[in-house]
Amino acid sequence: MTQTATDISNEVLDSIETEKVLLFKGDPMMFQAVKKYILAVAYKHGVMKAGEEHKANINYALQLANSATQPNGLGRSDEELGQNLRALTYAVQLVESGFKEMAEMVRTESVEELTVNPSE
Repeated sequence: MTQTATDISNEVLDSIETEKVLLFKGDPMMFQAVKKYILAVAYKHGVMKAGEEHKANINYALQLANSATQPNGLGRSDEELGQNLRALTYAVQLVESGFKEMAEMVRTESVEELTVNPSE
């Protein structure tokens, strides 16, 4: 059985936190800006842009490979490098999934039961 965004939010957020998340997701520009920033840490850093100095040492994938190629760096095998890149890919997918689920969150209305019969 797959959990919905509401199921997950009810598990990990109290009512005040849920309200704050709903306010956050209700601002599309802020939502996209925060999403972009968080995901950029994983896969945007080190990407070349016209007119800017390229800084390969801040790209996570290149850092992994670079340290394995240096004489006094971490001696990683090709298999270890591949496992680390797969883990990075999974991490990006999980963050993307979290933002997708957050975007699907909706305010749930609670229905109070009547304790007194209004027809009496």
